[in-house]
Amino acid sequence: MIGAYQETVFFHYILGNQIFLNTTKPEFFTNPNVRELFDLAKDHAIKYKEAPSKEQLSELVRVKGISDRISEDVVGAIYNSKAELAHYTPEWLEENVGPWIRMKNLEYVMRKSVAYLKTTPLTVENTTEVIEKVRHMLSTETAIDFGFNLGVDFFDAASHIQDRLARTSTGYSFFDKCLDGGWWKGSLICLLAGPKSGKSTWLGNLALKSVENGYNTAYITLELQREIVNMRIGSNMLSIHMDEYREKAKDQDYMKKRLSEVRESSFKPYGNLHVQEFPSSTFSTNDLRTYLKKAEEVLGYKFENVFVDYLNIMKNWRNPNSENLYMKIKQISEDLRAIAMEEQWAIITVTQTNRTGWDTSDLTISNVSESGALLHTVDALFGIVVNPEMKAKGECYIKYLADRVSGMENTRKRFTFDRKYSRIEEDMEAQIEDLEYMFNTLMRGSRKTEHRGNKATQSQIDAKISSQANEQGIVIEPPKPGEHNLNLVDGVG
Repeated sequence: MIGAYQETVFFHYILGNQIFLNTTKPEFFTNPNVRELFDLAKDHAIKYKEAPSKEQLSELVRVKGISDRISEDVVGAIYNSKAELAHYTPEWLEENVGPWIRMKNLEYVMRKSVAYLKTTPLTVENTTEVIEKVRHMLSTETAIDFGFNLGVDFFDAASHIQDRLARTSTGYSFFDKCLDGGWWKGSLICLLAGPKSGKSTWLGNLALKSVENGYNTAYITLELQREIVNMRIGSNMLSIHMDEYREKAKDQDYMKKRLSEVRESSFKPYGNLHVQEFPSSTFSTNDLRTYLKKAEEVLGYKFENVFVDYLNIMKNWRNPNSENLYMKIKQISEDLRAIAMEEQWAIITVTQTNRTGWDTSDLTISNVSESGALLHTVDALFGIVVNPEMKAKGECYIKYLADRVSGMENTRKRFTFDRKYSRIEEDMEAQIEDLEYMFNTLMRGSRKTEHRGNKATQSQIDAKISSQANEQGIVIEPPKPGEHNLNLVDGVG
């Protein structure tokens, strides 16, 4: 139930919200003084695209000639309630102001219809006309829809604030650098790799980093049983050897103690992690949305990062019986990104390479399976580069393949993998390798291309390139003074 005092809070919120403003009538407010003031303030807000100040509204009252009914104290009391807006969240206001307007509008239309019937003599001749008039009032004047999104005015400075794209750290500095800070709501991020190359292990490590950074996280697996997912993440988090995990997990008192110790010893509060499995090829993007929305309702918190293992084995609800793999991946990836935007989740998934990307020492966008269907949709694409020799060494490279945000495309970084604990760590001693810089310098014989790394990166790679060039008899043109900046990207690596 909305009281008269809360109506004064709504008064200020509505004046600052164009969509609500146009549908709100002065008659909606209970207090007669508030009605008159809203009538004046609404005209000003529509004309000048902003709510009047206290002084401006006082002047409007004076010009209107109603100062005898509405004193300065009344105007002041209305504006004192504006400070109360800070005590309500934007979500609460949006969820309550709209229904209040619709309810008040229904009451207004009903009173208007009754008044029309009372003042219009009903005869045999005008019955049809009167009925149609009332029907028109009820059908058109109550049809208020706040679902319409007008977009933003480019010339409104507030529309340029980037809060909606605020980043949450991935837990790995190279990923953060490539994503211009980390995951963001409404994005679809994908990792590309061949079979048995650690796709699920990577998702598990990224999900753990998400939880450690305090973000509510969902992990949906269509490939592994959830017990395996929990074992891998648990082995990593609790430092329990994978070979011992099954036996250790049987001792529930021990597990409760270890899980409690990990959370309590963290400087940053852990986020929640919810893991669920579904059979391969039976779970669509619609199923994903339905499940996660229900889980949020039951669990009582909203997910921020959603990990899906993995895209290629999801069901395509649009064409469930089609064997066209290009259309399948295209439509699933488009639907995943749409869900991410609509529900304000960051969705992170993995995809399979084509056969040319198996056990290779490098990946390119040509290795994306089913042509460019996925490539055209994702916000960022990373490649997991690993071959048998790298596996034996416990290492892999992450290569940034496709980019919307940072300009770090075609760079890569070394990571290490500890199989005993299913743990992947970034090699902080290794430098980011700028593959475009290396190619242009070595193949074109010039160091004019700027390197996307720090001084240590550039000097190390320059030495490597010079060695390779000497072996091949290539003469590299030295850079001219000031031709490139060694600190082009501060802090990378």
